[in-house]
Amino acid sequence: MIQQTKVGTLAILAVLASAVGWSLSQLWPMWFIQGLPVPTGSAVAMVLVTLSLFVWTLMTRARLKPGSQAPRLHPLVAARTAALAMSASRVGSLVFGFYFGVALSSVVAANSPAASNRIVVSLIAATSSLMTAAIALWLERICRLPQPPAKPDARNGSPA
Repeated sequence: MIQQTKVGTLAILAVLASAVGWSLSQLWPMWFIQGLPVPTGSAVAMVLVTLSLFVWTLMTRARLKPGSQAPRLHPLVAARTAALAMSASRVGSLVFGFYFGVALSSVVAANSPAASNRIVVSLIAATSSLMTAAIALWLERICRLPQPPAKPDARNGSPA
């Protein structure tokens, strides 16, 4: 059985990724004589992923809510949605950590326009990635199946 995602695991992934982002941002100028490029498209892509996942979560919640008038979600689609939520939470925490590390590294050189732009884009990407991880945890919780009732033990009638 697949275990529910733990917030501590996501925090560890974010810390490790922030160390990688900070390190890469520090080493990049020594290798290429310029700061680490952070494209605006990365922040836009993460915002779009966040919005898409949020809409999917609202639609899934409406279809799994007891007493809802919407048609029920097929069990296979619910299982795939739970898998999507698990992967989205992990990717969200990794991307958050990486861009947060890049933003922290760029604060030191914030006197140039390129560094200021790098900080803004990194923080937008990090914020939307953090929101993606939070929404993914919510979606995973929505898709969780209720525990089946315990079967009584045939020998003594107590739950197994």
